[in-house]
Amino acid sequence: MQPAPIGTRIQITANHNHHNYQIGSVHRVHQVDSDGTLKAIDDLGIEGDFLAWKDCEPVGLGWEWIRQHLDARSLDLLSAFVGLQNLRLRESVETQVITSLPNLAETILRLIPEVEAALEICKPTAQNTDDDDMCGLELADGT
Repeated sequence: MQPAPIGTRIQITANHNHHNYQIGSVHRVHQVDSDGTLKAIDDLGIEGDFLAWKDCEPVGLGWEWIRQHLDARSLDLLSAFVGLQNLRLRESVETQVITSLPNLAETILRLIPEVEAALEICKPTAQNTDDDDMCGLELADGT
């Protein structure tokens, strides 16, 4: 890891210089030394020994921090998702949302013929010409 500003959250990943941090623990950069080492503090403000930058990596916010800083409604909303990276709805939640939409079945059934008609226009002809991939495009002269 490259040196980071004071206050950066880091996770301890190795112990090359026999420091007193537990591997996997999360701390904040507290002091940066010019020899390629740093000191970090835990959530209680307890400072550890000097450790090398190569023994740690930066950490994002994390679920624990989010839980402490968001209101109950927001936490309930986030709990409906699988992970927090791409916010993809859990399958059971997605199913309930979709089935609760009004007239969903009728809307899908109404749109299917339109979609199929649009796809039919783009199907290649028996004669495979170079223009088959130009489906739906209009030339400048209107053709």
